[in-house]
Amino acid sequence: MGNTILTGRSNAIAPIISAEDARTHITEEEYRRIRQAFQRFKNGCINYDEFCYHVLGGAQIPEDKRRLLFSFFSHGAETISFDNLLSSLVGLCRVEEVQSRFIEEYHEFASWGLSPPKLTIPLNDSYISFYEVMSYVTHLSVKEVIELEKVFATISDRAVCKLNVEKWKQALGGCFPDTYAERLFAVFDENRDCQIDFRELVCTLSALCRGPHPGRISQLARIWDVDCDKLLSDEELSNMYADLGVPVEHQTVTKSANGKAALVDFGIWAQENERYIAKYYSMALQIGHICLGLRPESKKMELQVVNEFESRASELPLSEWNIVASGWHSEYRTLLEAERTPNPIDNSGIKGTREDSWTSRLLQVACISAESARLKPDLLPMDYIRVPVPLWRAWLRWHGCALTVDSQFTRKYLDGEFFEDNKPSLELYPLEILFLGHDRKKSHDGTETTPRSLTPWACAQVSRSMTVDELLALCKTELRLGDGDARLWQVVKENEEGNVLLDDGNQNLHQLYTALGKTKKVNKMKLLLEVRERGTGVWPEELRASLSGKQITAASTLSSSNAQLSGRPGAVGLVNYGNFCYRNAGIQCLARVSPLTQYLLEDEHLDELKKANTKRRDAVETTIEYAKLLREMWAAKKKNIAPNDFNDAIRMNSDMFECSEQHDCQEFVAFLLDQLHTSMYEANKTLHPPPPAKDPKKEEENHEIEETDEEKAERSWTEYEKQNESLVTQLFTGQLRSRLVCRTCQSSSSVFEPFTSLSLPIGFEDVDLYQVIVVHRDGRIPRRYGFRLSRDSKIGHLREVVAASSGISMSHITIQCMSSKGTLMSRSPNHRSSNLRDELPLSSFPSGARLYALELPESTGEDEWRVAMHRKLQYNHEPHILGSTAGFIVSRFGLPLIVGLDEHVTGKKLYEDVMYQMHRFMEHSVNSFSSRAHDPCEDDASGFPFTLCLVDQNYEWCGQCPALRFCRGCPIRPDDNKVFIPANSPIAVDWFPIALYLRYNHSEEQACEDDPSVAETWSRHFAPSSLEHCIEKFSCPETLDAAIQCDRCEKKTTRDKVMTIWKLPKYLIIHLKRFEFLREQGRMGKCKRTVNFPLKHFDPAPFVDKPDGNTYECIALANHYGQLSCGHFIAYAKSNEDKWLLLNDCSVREVSEEEVDKQGAYLLFYERKDVK
Repeated sequence: MGNTILTGRSNAIAPIISAEDARTHITEEEYRRIRQAFQRFKNGCINYDEFCYHVLGGAQIPEDKRRLLFSFFSHGAETISFDNLLSSLVGLCRVEEVQSRFIEEYHEFASWGLSPPKLTIPLNDSYISFYEVMSYVTHLSVKEVIELEKVFATISDRAVCKLNVEKWKQALGGCFPDTYAERLFAVFDENRDCQIDFRELVCTLSALCRGPHPGRISQLARIWDVDCDKLLSDEELSNMYADLGVPVEHQTVTKSANGKAALVDFGIWAQENERYIAKYYSMALQIGHICLGLRPESKKMELQVVNEFESRASELPLSEWNIVASGWHSEYRTLLEAERTPNPIDNSGIKGTREDSWTSRLLQVACISAESARLKPDLLPMDYIRVPVPLWRAWLRWHGCALTVDSQFTRKYLDGEFFEDNKPSLELYPLEILFLGHDRKKSHDGTETTPRSLTPWACAQVSRSMTVDELLALCKTELRLGDGDARLWQVVKENEEGNVLLDDGNQNLHQLYTALGKTKKVNKMKLLLEVRERGTGVWPEELRASLSGKQITAASTLSSSNAQLSGRPGAVGLVNYGNFCYRNAGIQCLARVSPLTQYLLEDEHLDELKKANTKRRDAVETTIEYAKLLREMWAAKKKNIAPNDFNDAIRMNSDMFECSEQHDCQEFVAFLLDQLHTSMYEANKTLHPPPPAKDPKKEEENHEIEETDEEKAERSWTEYEKQNESLVTQLFTGQLRSRLVCRTCQSSSSVFEPFTSLSLPIGFEDVDLYQVIVVHRDGRIPRRYGFRLSRDSKIGHLREVVAASSGISMSHITIQCMSSKGTLMSRSPNHRSSNLRDELPLSSFPSGARLYALELPESTGEDEWRVAMHRKLQYNHEPHILGSTAGFIVSRFGLPLIVGLDEHVTGKKLYEDVMYQMHRFMEHSVNSFSSRAHDPCEDDASGFPFTLCLVDQNYEWCGQCPALRFCRGCPIRPDDNKVFIPANSPIAVDWFPIALYLRYNHSEEQACEDDPSVAETWSRHFAPSSLEHCIEKFSCPETLDAAIQCDRCEKKTTRDKVMTIWKLPKYLIIHLKRFEFLREQGRMGKCKRTVNFPLKHFDPAPFVDKPDGNTYECIALANHYGQLSCGHFIAYAKSNEDKWLLLNDCSVREVSEEEVDKQGAYLLFYERKDVK
C-alpha cells in the first residue's frame, strides 16, 4: 500500500491506496460486479447526480455532506473515474487506516468506525428475484419464466398486469371452442377473481405442460370442477363423461374421497382411457405453448403441438390469418422430424417488390400501419399457406425471422361483397393508401392568397373493410395528432369540383375505392389528411376551395339516400375558413325560423331596410349581408357557400367578433338577433313614426295605484313592445318575473323583464364526489362508501359522515390519503400525531388519490397508534457504501394498517396484530392439490413472513438513525420484550421475497365491497340531467347578501330572489350553460353532463306562471364538442321537408331523428305549435 495521504485540493482527501492495491482487499467476484456496474454509466465516469443516486442511494443526507463524499471519491474533480471509485470504496469499507484517517478529518462520520459501510451487496443477501422463486416452486427454468413474462406483458391488461376474460379470448385468437376456453380460464384462475395473474399463469402452465405425465393429466379434471374443491362430484363426473363422449361401460372413475373422485383418481382413469381425453389434453398443450408463450420442451413436442393445432384450426372461420411461404413451412416440418433446429421464418419467396409503391424511396414517407409489405402479384394457392395469428406469433418467438423488415403478412378474411365474384375469400392484396397533407408554408405577412399545395405525408396498407372513422383514428394515433380536429378527403382528379370530403365515418374503404372505377389490381388510393390549424381555426382544404372558387363535395351527398339533398332550399353547407364554426352553427339554426327567414327573403322588406334613414348603419349592413346569405342558401345552386361577405360585415361591425378566434355560439346568435332587431326597429321607426308619447305625469299617477302582478306584467310588456317593435321581438321575446321575497314575513314584490334567450344552469354544483374505503381492524373485506360533500369541506366533516355510515365511532377513525404512487399524504411537520388534522381541507388532496378511513384500536389515545405500510426493497448489484440500505429501490403497496401501541405492547404483539389484520389475503395452509410445489416459509410455523421496521414519514428511510447511517429502517424484534416506538415514526412491513410472491394474495388484498351509496352518489353526480330539471334549477330561490328594507316588517330583512317564466315567445331559444368560471381553479370549466330534452311535444306549462296550453317542437340545435378555446360547433336542423339535417360546416347530410346527438347540445331552438 502507499504510505502518503494526498490532500491535493481543499475538502478533498485522496485514499492512501491505489486501485491495484484495492484489488488485493476484495474477491474476484466483488471486483467483477463493481466493474460491471460501472460500465452502465455513460461517458465512462460518474457525475454528481449519478453519485447521489447510485452510490449514496438517494439518501436524504445534508447537501454539504454529499458534496464532501463526492469530493473524496473524485479527488476534487468534477467526475469519478473507475480507479478512483474502486480505491475509495475499498478504502472506506475494508482498510482501517483509510477509515481512521477519514473519520479523524470528518467527525460527522465517526459512527462509521463502529460499523464500516459495506462494499457491495453480499451474494447471500442478494435479492431473490421473482423468476427464481417461480422456478423454485415449478418445473420451469428461470429463462422460461422470464420469456413467459415477456409474452404475458403483450397479452394481458397492462393497467392491472392481469389477464381478464376478454384478453384471454384475444390471446386464444378464436381458435378453440368457447366452452372449453371458458373452462380452461377457470382452471388458470386459481383464486377465482375472474383474472389470471402472472403467478397463476406460470404455475398452471407448469402443471399442464411440464412434469410427470400423470400429474399433467390430473390437472385436466379441474375443467369440470365447478365448485373448486379439487374433487369431482357425481354431477361433475356426469358432465365430464358427456363432454368426452365416454360410453357407460367406461365410466369407471374411482371415488376415493367420501363419494367423490379426487384429481388423482381422474388421472389414473385417464391414463387407462387416454383416447377420451386426448383431444382436451392436446388443446391444453396448444394453448399453453402456442397462445400463452411456453416454448415446447423438445422438437418432437413442438412438431406434435403445431401439427395438431394446424389440423384443427385450418377450417376455422377466423377473421384474420397470417400468410407463410409454403417452401419454408415444408422445410420447417422436415427439420423438426429430423429433430433439428428449424431455420428462421423466410417469406422472401412470396414477398413482392417496393417498386411503384407508396413506401418507395422516391416518396420517402413513413408507413403508419402495422404492415407495409406487399405479396407477389398473382400468387397461387400452392405458393403459401394461411395460419392463425397465434401460431405466427409463436413461430416468431421460437425461431425469429430471416427478413428484418417486411416479413409479416396478416390478411383479413372478408365477405363476398368485397370481391368481384361475390365469394368470401382471403384479402391477399389490401389497399395501399397515400396520405397527402397541406404544405404548411405561408406568405411573409401571414396572409394566404393562393391555395396551398399538397405534399406526401404518410402511407398505410389497410383492409378494404376498414371504415373512414377507423382509418382516421389510426392516423391520429400514429401521427400523434392527439385530440386535434382532423378529417379525410378523397383525392379525385376527375372531379371538377375538387376533392371529396369523407364525412360519413361508417363508409368503408371498399365503397370509396369502387366509386373511383379503378380495376381491382391497382389497389392504390390517395387520401388527403386535413388538420385544422389550432391558432386560426382554419380548415386548409376549405380555404383552398374558397380561394380557388371550387365547390366542396361531401361523400354523403353522393350516396343515393342523400343525393336528393342537392337543390333542396337550406340544405347547403357553409365553408369555415377560420374559427367560424360557431357562426356557421348559429346561422344554420337561426335560418330554420321560417317567419324571419321568409321576411328577409322578400325584396320589399330588404328595400325598406336600405331606404331607412338610420344612424345604425352597422346593423343594416349586417342584416343585408345575412339576407344575401339566406338567399344564396335557399337558392341551393351550390352544395356549400363561402360566407365571405357576411363574415366581413361581422368583422367590420363588431369589436367582439372582429378577430378569427373561437367564440361562443350563443353570444353570436344574441349579437345577430340584436343587429336584426335594431335594423328592423330603426327602419320601422323611420317609415312609420310612432304616436306622441303620453304625459309622464299621468303615467306616474297611474303607477302609484297598487297593481296586481298581471297588471304589472301587461303594462311592462306593452311599454317594451312600443319601444322595441320589430319582427325579432314578436318572434323571440318572452317575459320573466323576478320576485324579491322577504324571508321574515313572506311578502314579495315583482319586476318583469324581457328575454330572447333562456340561459339554464346544468350542473355546476359546489360539491365534489368522494369515495372512502373503510378498513376494519378485524381483517374483514373493506367497504367503500360514496359521499357528495361541499368543496370547502374539511377532514373533520368527512370523519363525521364516515362514522355515521360505517357505524364506527368518530373518535376511532383516522383518515389517510394515499397518492396513486402509494405514498401517504404527509402531515404538518410540527404535528406529532399520525392523524390528519380535522381542519385540513379536502381540496388539498392530490388528484387521483385514494382515501382510507382506518379503524383505530379500542382504548388508545391520539398518539397510541401508528400507520403501517407494506414495503418491498428492490435490491441491486451496483456499487454503493450504503450499509443496511442494501436495496434502495423502495416499493410501497397494499392497504395501510393501524398498529396499536398500548403501554405494555411487545414486539411479538405488534407482529401478531399485523398478521391478524392480514389473515384475509394471506395463504396460511399448504394445499396438496395446488399446481406448484411449496416452500417452508408458507407454513405459519416457520415464523412471520415479514419484518417490522421503524421508518420516516415517506416510508423510505429509518425514523431513528441519522441520515449518514444510510439506514432503511431499524427492525423491531418479534419477542416478548416491550418496544418503544418514537412519536411520529410510522412502521414499514418489509416482506421476505419468497413469502411475498407465494403467500401474499394481491387480488384478495385489493378486494373491496361497494356500499349502495357509491352507486347512488355516482349516479347523482354524473347521471344525465333533464331540461325540466334545468328549468327547476333556474327558478330556485337565491338568497341575497344585502338586507333590503321591508315595508311590512318596517326594517331591513334578508330577501330571496326568485326568477320564474311569465310567458314564452313563439320561438324559444334555450341556452344550456355549459361554461362557468371555476374560482378554485381560476379558469373556465365545461360541464359535459348530458341533458335529456324532447324533440317533440315539449310542454312547458309546469314551469310557466301563465301557461297558454301550447306545446313546443325542436327545430334546431347547436352542439359543442371539446373545450371553449379549441372546441367545435355543429348544428342539427330540420329541413323544409321536416327531415333532420346534420350541418357540420361545409358538410350536410340527412340523419334520422334517432341519430340527432343530444349529448353535446348547447343551444336549443323550439317552435311553438299553437293549439287550433
